[in-house]
Amino acid sequence: MFGRILRKFTTSPTLLNWVNQFSIFIHGIFITSLILINFPNLEYSFWMLLKTLTAFGLLAEAGLGRTIERSVAFFYAGASKLPKNKKEYSALSETSGDPNVPQLAQLLYTIKFIYLLLSAVTILLLATAGVAILWNLFTQSNHDRSFWIAFALMIVQSSFILQSIKWRSFMAGTKHLTQLYRATTIFTVLRIFGFLALLLNHLGIEYLMGYLVVEQAVTYIYMRRFMVRWFKSQNFILKKGFKFDKSIFASLWSVSWKTGLNTWGFFFSNRGVELIISQLKDTTLMASFLFTNTILRFIRNIAQTPVTVKYPEMYGFMSGKKFRQVKDTLSPRIFLSMSIMVVGFVSFGLLGNWLLDLIGAEDKSIVPVTIFAIMSVYLILESQALIMGTIYISTNDVPFLVPGLITGAATYILGSFVLPKWGLLGLITLQMALNLGNNFWYSTYLSLKLIHWPLLTYIRDVAIEGPRYWISRIRKIR
Repeated sequence: MFGRILRKFTTSPTLLNWVNQFSIFIHGIFITSLILINFPNLEYSFWMLLKTLTAFGLLAEAGLGRTIERSVAFFYAGASKLPKNKKEYSALSETSGDPNVPQLAQLLYTIKFIYLLLSAVTILLLATAGVAILWNLFTQSNHDRSFWIAFALMIVQSSFILQSIKWRSFMAGTKHLTQLYRATTIFTVLRIFGFLALLLNHLGIEYLMGYLVVEQAVTYIYMRRFMVRWFKSQNFILKKGFKFDKSIFASLWSVSWKTGLNTWGFFFSNRGVELIISQLKDTTLMASFLFTNTILRFIRNIAQTPVTVKYPEMYGFMSGKKFRQVKDTLSPRIFLSMSIMVVGFVSFGLLGNWLLDLIGAEDKSIVPVTIFAIMSVYLILESQALIMGTIYISTNDVPFLVPGLITGAATYILGSFVLPKWGLLGLITLQMALNLGNNFWYSTYLSLKLIHWPLLTYIRDVAIEGPRYWISRIRKIR
């Protein structure tokens, strides 16, 4: 019995992704706690904003990885071409079911040059806008040498992450999720021990960033070697150089520029508040918000695992217009995701300050209860919108581009004026109001309409059929 359970854990993508997200959560709770204890508010805020800037730097990639993952899933399902828009998607014929290896290779050749160019853009973006965003903290630290070293290492790490995205997209699109999540779980566990050793020896943020650079380099090498070997197993040898395919690029470009702009809009409507808060002189308030936001996002990422692990499978369903399978896959997993999120947020809200006192971080705290409640509801609604938006984009159409851009621009611009006058509560309330007006409902409406899922039926399937599904699964295990 133990052997069967162990095999299940090492071969199930869902369970492995849960283990991976749980290890990330443990890393976030345990290591973040040590960082809170070891680093003053200024250094802690700088560390957290380096992580935000990593996501900012990857805006140069503009969500292309998701587009590539969908494209890989289409070719892996046997599609002969990629749709450029919803009209072409509707006209697609049934897929063969066998991987279209030549087209997969051609896709890889086409994006190689694109990602080299994006690496250069990422470095330029971080070396200019990144410095401007962090200048307030650089100044408060009297331009501490360790801050500048950590910043430079963050740029190197971002370059490795960018190059890893294309290989990760291929692993996910070809449904090698077990190997992907197994590797990322191992790297996360090793990071816990690596950071623990560095922090117990009282080493600074530049050493933590140095570890992340090495980890990301190893991750890149692993993913690249895995996919090269997979192509060999398909009797196809990848060659060096570039073989640019105009038709593939046209399909990628038709949706990538839209998803790219949408990614920028989403970043500023979602993470823009962190960039605004980085300009505060009150590092205690800054640290409080960044810590709370980090833990809430850890919980949200764990909760989304049942859905995100099924994305490649659902891309395959969407390529064959198997909407019934999409609904049956989504409804119980959305129920489980939302349930985990609610339980996790409530638990953290009740126990957060007690845990900080327990670990000896009495000078640290989570945000006040009103702000905490708004942040929690925001992440729940955002998760729903992301799930539905991801499903719709599988058609290679992005009709919610303009609302996303408007929301992102308004959040950042108006938020810069709101924070000094109405404080953190005003900023978070503004973010919630703007997203309620645009992002949180539009993608859901379009996706439900696309797959012929009436709103009341969707609510019933999630709220009633969802728990029934999991109850039946538990009974089968017994």
